[in-house]
Amino acid sequence: MGLKSIHKYIITNTSLRNNFWTDDKYSSLYWISVLIGSGALCVFLSYDIVLKWYDSPVNRFSINEPRHISENPFPAITICHNDPISSNTMNLASVLNWERQNKTDEEWQTLNVVYEMCQWKHNIFKLENINPNIVYKVVKELSTKCEDTIKQIRWKDKIIDHPCEIMQPIFLLTNLCFSFNALPYHDMYRHIPYKLQDTLQTGKKWSNLKSNWNLDDGYRDNNLTSNIPWNMKSTTYWNTVEIILAQKDAFYGCSSKQGFTVYFHSPSDVPDYSHSSLKLSKNSHSFVQISTFLSLTDDGLKSWTPEKRGCYYLNEKWLKYNTIYSYINCYVECQVNYTEHLCGCAPMFRINSSLPVCGPKSKDCLANAAIHVQRAYHTCKCLPSCTDIDYELSYSTVPKNFSYIKESFTFLDNLTDSNSLASIEATVNLEHTWPLRRNAEDTNIGYIGKIAGMTNLCRGVSLISSLEAFLFLIYQSFFSLKKLFILYIIIN
Repeated sequence: MGLKSIHKYIITNTSLRNNFWTDDKYSSLYWISVLIGSGALCVFLSYDIVLKWYDSPVNRFSINEPRHISENPFPAITICHNDPISSNTMNLASVLNWERQNKTDEEWQTLNVVYEMCQWKHNIFKLENINPNIVYKVVKELSTKCEDTIKQIRWKDKIIDHPCEIMQPIFLLTNLCFSFNALPYHDMYRHIPYKLQDTLQTGKKWSNLKSNWNLDDGYRDNNLTSNIPWNMKSTTYWNTVEIILAQKDAFYGCSSKQGFTVYFHSPSDVPDYSHSSLKLSKNSHSFVQISTFLSLTDDGLKSWTPEKRGCYYLNEKWLKYNTIYSYINCYVECQVNYTEHLCGCAPMFRINSSLPVCGPKSKDCLANAAIHVQRAYHTCKCLPSCTDIDYELSYSTVPKNFSYIKESFTFLDNLTDSNSLASIEATVNLEHTWPLRRNAEDTNIGYIGKIAGMTNLCRGVSLISSLEAFLFLIYQSFFSLKKLFILYIIIN
């Protein structure tokens, strides 16, 4: 069969010829309109598929592979005394009557630090900047110490009579707090807050330990007798932590708030007000059940960009102050950076030796810096961690008379009354955790298949009909060019 015969066969027998290029112009116009209309409908219906392909390529769903309790760390517990300045070391009622002209700059800076830590609303002479050394002096001489607050810790079946050896000091905004089971300073910070620890002489035993856990890889050797951070092996009745706290009565305490605020968070996170928390008051006992929520990311997404997958692995975003990436760590660092840039001073919770500490007069500037970082993704590109752990609490609090069991407390002395105690007991409530896994919504082939199905629905297009159309266009173009070439030769 020659080329002319093939061309004649294609023109007279293909569906394209029969439907569109007929001798009746009205019929041709109708079928061309059908082609354009069905194509427009196909584009309209496929738009959502393409949009989801680009904007929401990742889906999160529950998986059926449980993770045992021993594979997850027990949460860090950060304890903040609601009366951070001891009234036994400073007459707090009298300082509010100070006159500016009768006091030195150092005394006024001291009062401004106390004002910030106590979160006062009184009208005093406020300073814009404070010398960092004054802050450390107030913390050393006037703050409520760990030894006065945290009296005993029972971890599982072991009693720790000197708990402050493993409690790392940390500022939560302007409040001095102490963290249990957080990552040691060496593994947590690039710029280790030695100055705060040296000032208080607290937590050095824990800070010198070495962690064998991170979010992405878990415990490197989970067979160790003592993992850092600590974890539970089961949910049996003795697998709990109990912390006994003390608060002395203060007629002139710096705060009207009594008791303690306790935060539960990931050991690799700096404590933040967004973490799960509860309030404790003296002569009470709180029992806390902890639910662990874990988010993982499919290995197939590692080759994707962080923006497309919607999360960072630990090695993908560098932080200035912290060695370990998390959304909270990124957000806090972003707030610090903006505060230093806009206000020319460092917030109290991240003291910088090269800058003064922001005083009460800088609060408006601090508020503006906070506004800039409220949407941390757009400002500082903070995304969730690809492996993330979070904790939710369910708890009950009941009155407790500690005088009945005071003989069992070796820490009780003349300065610690059994009526000023409070306790909290916490445990993980489930033996296994069912994580959520980030995964691709669909593969590229899957999306192409959806679009092809939509096209077939609108126009009846298949692979065979597409090849038929391609063949028709090729042959039609070939013979058109051939005619033009022959005509060119005839004319010349």
